[in-house]
Amino acid sequence: MLLFAFDRDWTVDVNPHPRHDAVPLEWVRHLAHEMPHAVYAIGNQTLAAEAAILGVVDIVGRHPDNWDEWLGEKQPDGRYEQFPLRRERLSLIADLHPDADGYVVVDDLDLSGVDGWDHYHAWEFVPAVKQGQIHSDLPWVRDIVTDGGLPTSAGIMPSDASMLSSFLDDYTDAAGFEITYIDDGTERKRLCHDVSMDAVALERPSIAPALQCTPLAPDSDQFTVPVDAIELLSVVEPPPELYTADAETPAEEALGLRRLASTHPKEVRVSSLLSILDRTDGDRRQDENALRALRQVATVRPTECTPAIPILQTLLAEEGRSAQVDVLATLRTIGDTDPGAIVPLADDIVPYLDSNILSVRREATRCVATIANECPEDAVDAIPALTAIIEDEANSLPHAVYALSRISREYPEAVKPVAEPLGEVILDDSLSDTVRLNATAGLGRVVGEHPSIAVEIVDDVATLFSAENPQLRNNAIALIGDVAIIHTDVVEPYTEAIAPLLTVDDTYTRINASGALSRVADDFPESVAHVTPTFIELLSDDDPRVRENGCWALGYLSAKEAISELEDRARGDDNADVRKRASWALAQINQ
Repeated sequence: MLLFAFDRDWTVDVNPHPRHDAVPLEWVRHLAHEMPHAVYAIGNQTLAAEAAILGVVDIVGRHPDNWDEWLGEKQPDGRYEQFPLRRERLSLIADLHPDADGYVVVDDLDLSGVDGWDHYHAWEFVPAVKQGQIHSDLPWVRDIVTDGGLPTSAGIMPSDASMLSSFLDDYTDAAGFEITYIDDGTERKRLCHDVSMDAVALERPSIAPALQCTPLAPDSDQFTVPVDAIELLSVVEPPPELYTADAETPAEEALGLRRLASTHPKEVRVSSLLSILDRTDGDRRQDENALRALRQVATVRPTECTPAIPILQTLLAEEGRSAQVDVLATLRTIGDTDPGAIVPLADDIVPYLDSNILSVRREATRCVATIANECPEDAVDAIPALTAIIEDEANSLPHAVYALSRISREYPEAVKPVAEPLGEVILDDSLSDTVRLNATAGLGRVVGEHPSIAVEIVDDVATLFSAENPQLRNNAIALIGDVAIIHTDVVEPYTEAIAPLLTVDDTYTRINASGALSRVADDFPESVAHVTPTFIELLSDDDPRVRENGCWALGYLSAKEAISELEDRARGDDNADVRKRASWALAQINQ
C-alpha cells in the first residue's frame, strides 16, 4: 500500500497551475476508491469533498488524545481555533500508516524536506506516474512518447531555473532532447542534440534565466529559450537517420555525423567520413567535424578506421591545423589495437612531440610509446624530444618514460644521454609506481652497459630497497647490481641493506640481491662473510639463478663450511650452470 497526500490548488485540475499540467481529479478518486492505497487531502479542504477522501479534521480525529493540541474548539463560522501546519499534517498521517510501502505528497509548496516523504509538484507527479516511477501497477503507466513521436525516458515542466538545472544534471549523457516552448504566443517544438543553461544568463542575475539549445538538424543555428517559456523538455533518443536527414552540403553532413558519433558511434559509416575528408573543396570547420567524428568512432571500432590512415598521414603534414589532436588521437586508438598500422607514420608523428599544445603533445607521445613498444628502431629519433618532455615534467611524462624504456631494450646506447633525467624520475615519489618502474627498467638496461652512469645515484636508489611495491624494489636492487659489475666499492657500503633481500618472497629480488652481493664478495669478502649462512641456504632455492649466484658468492668467500652443500650441487643439481658454478666454487675453496 502507498500513502498519498494531495494539495488542491495549483495541484489538482479543479484549480490547476496557470502554466503547468495538474493531477486529474479522477486520478485522486481512483487511487482512493479503486485501489488499495490511502489518500488524504492536506491543503484546501474542498478537495476532501470533491474526491470523497479524508481531510485534516478526519486525520486529527484519529488522534483523539491530541485534538485540543491540533484543532481546539470549533468556532461559530465552522472553523477551528487552529490548524496543524502542512508538515505537521504529514506527520499525523504517517503515524496512522506506519507500515506503508511509500509516502507520496503532491503539493505546489516544497515539502521535500519532510522526513520519509517523497515530494512532487503536480507537473512532476504526472509524468512520473506515466513513466512508472511511482508504482508500475498504476493504471496510467504507459510508454511515454513526445509530441514529436519519439520515446522519452524522462521529462520536466520546469517551474524555475533551479529545477531545470537539477534535471539537466541528471541527464548529462542524454542522446537528445525535445523542447516545447512558447515563442511570441505560438507553441513550438524543436528536436535538440544538446541543451544547457545559458552561461551569460547565469552570470548576470539581471537577465532572465534561459536554456541554450543546439538543434539536431545540422542546418540550424543555436537558439535560446527563456525558462519561463518552456512548456516541456523531454529526454529522447533520436534515430540515427535524423542526424543527417536535412544536410544539404558536405559541411552540414560533417556536423551531423559529428553529433551522431557523440551519441551513437557504432552507427556512423566510416566511408562517409573518409569521403568528406578526401574532398579538396571543404573548409577547415568541415574537416574538423569529420575528424572529431572519426576519433569518436575509433574509440569503439578502431579496426574499421584503419583505412583512414593514409588520409590522416596527409593531414599530419599540413601544419597549423587545429584538429591535429583528433588526427593523433585517432591514430593512437588505432595503434592500441594494431600497433603495426601506425609504425610507418613515426617520422610524421615525432615532430608533434615538440608541440606547444599540451593535448597534441600528449597524443603524439602516446603514439610514439606504442611505436616504441612495437618497433623500437622506429622510435630512436624521438629520444631528444622525449627527453625534453621528461625534463619539462610535462603531463606526457608517463608515456615518454614508457617509450624510452621500450627503446632501451634494443638500443641502450641511444638512451644513455637520458640517464640523468630517468634517474630523477626514479627518485620522484610523487610519480606513480608504474612510471618509476618504467624508468628503472630503462635506466637499468643502460647501466647494464655503462655501470658508471648510476654511481652518483646509488645512495638515492638504495632508499627503494624498502619500497612497498616489490617490482620497484626489485628494479632498484637490479640497478645496484649492475653498478656492482665494475664499482663494487660503491655498492659495498650497502651490504647490510641488501642482505635482507636475499630471503624475500619475490624471486627476482632474490636473484638480483644475490647477484649484487656475489659481486661485492669478489672484492670485499670480509664485508659479505657474515652472510655466508644465508648463501648456503640459497643453494636450495627453487630458482637456478639464485642457486648459481649463491655458488659465486661462496666461491669468492672461500666458505669451507659450504663444501658439503656445494658438492651436492656439483653432482646432482638439475641445472647445468649451477653444477658448473658449484664445481668452480669448490675449486676456489680448495686452492
